Amino acid sequence: MRLLINIFVLIFLIGLISCEKKIYWPIPETEINTIVVDALLTNEFKYQQLRLSLPWNNIYDTSTMATGAIVSMNDGSNFIHFNESQALPGIYLSEDKVAATIDKKYYLTVQYNSETYEAETYLVPVHTSNRLYYAPVEGSDILYEIKWIAPEYSTYEQAMYEVIIDWSHLVEGNPEDTITRAKIFHYTLNTIDVSYTIFPQEKEKVYFPQHSIIIERKYSLTDEHAAYVRALLAETEWQGSLFEEARGNLPTNISNGGLGFFAASSMIADTILVQ
Repeated sequence: MRLLINIFVLIFLIGLISCEKKIYWPIPETEINTIVVDALLTNEFKYQQLRLSLPWNNIYDTSTMATGAIVSMNDGSNFIHFNESQALPGIYLSEDKVAATIDKKYYLTVQYNSETYEAETYLVPVHTSNRLYYAPVEGSDILYEIKWIAPEYSTYEQAMYEVIIDWSHLVEGNPEDTITRAKIFHYTLNTIDVSYTIFPQEKEKVYFPQHSIIIERKYSLTDEHAAYVRALLAETEWQGSLFEEARGNLPTNISNGGLGFFAASSMIADTILVQ
């Protein structure tokens, strides 16, 4: 009897599979009348930068930059104006060098096409951590790869790691068609995500020669910024796994229907010579 039940279940499942039908669901193109803000203030004393662009419908299109905007920021007492770069339209730089601090809130105002978009953010401290770990590639005496950067999960800290690997000084003449740099991003979050923490997807391997220079930057993440990063990862890197999440809109702190995120981070950096 049990054998007959198993056979019936198997036939039923085969029937379900054979009845699948591919459906093409056309997505209507609509014009989204808003802007996308990509802004990250840091505690570095420098010309702070933000990027303004326009949303688009097709994933294969390139973004159109939002030019001619009026951008300013204040911390409750001091105003900082941003000017658009002449060489890079849509990139706005602060008039003066400034470093964000932990004890203040920062308010952003963007005026574009007769609309005003506003956002606010703040910094949290960044904690020191162990150096990343690299090792020789198996079977090679001259190439290395990064084995570990930081934990994917932490109960006390959320952070973003930007790892830049540069070996351009080792390539004679440094021809333009030769790849001599690589950049890797890694995140520590306080959520356990199956597609990231438990069964992470395979990433592209980056191999680099001895005497390469590695610059590791660690940025603190507020809870709101981390939630935005996690949602962005769920829509990009984590898609395609067996446990991918349902697609949805990214959270934002931009008012008036704006997209993107206005964030601030404390940053520490470390330079490593591969040897």
